[in-house]
Amino acid sequence: MKQRRITRAVLTIGLLISLGLGLSSCLGSLFDQPPNPVVKVVQGTPSGPAPLTVTFDISESSDPDGRIVSFTFDFADGSAPVHGTDLTQPIVHTYTVPGQHFATLTVRDDAGRTAIAQVMIVVQAESEGG
Repeated sequence: MKQRRITRAVLTIGLLISLGLGLSSCLGSLFDQPPNPVVKVVQGTPSGPAPLTVTFDISESSDPDGRIVSFTFDFADGSAPVHGTDLTQPIVHTYTVPGQHFATLTVRDDAGRTAIAQVMIVVQAESEGG
């Protein structure tokens, strides 16, 4: 009888230690994750009549624990997105379709994580007489 209690106690302690180690390992990996990259988008003129040319400055985008290795900029007006690696060059785009467009910058860092920033561009119908 005493032997069974000892065996149960040892098994219970072993199980609790196993669960504790597994749980701390899982929780540790959740909290050890570095933050996603930080993205800043500064737009030129965010609204106006079509055709509206906007200059996007993405040079302040950064990754606090590494580096940004690529980006994709989608203008949300049906045109092809721009892909690249050089964040220092401004991106210039002319909007011809009236409406609200949510331009989206997606960056990927050297650890494979992504971050997204959006900016709303409002394109009005071409003004009459001009």
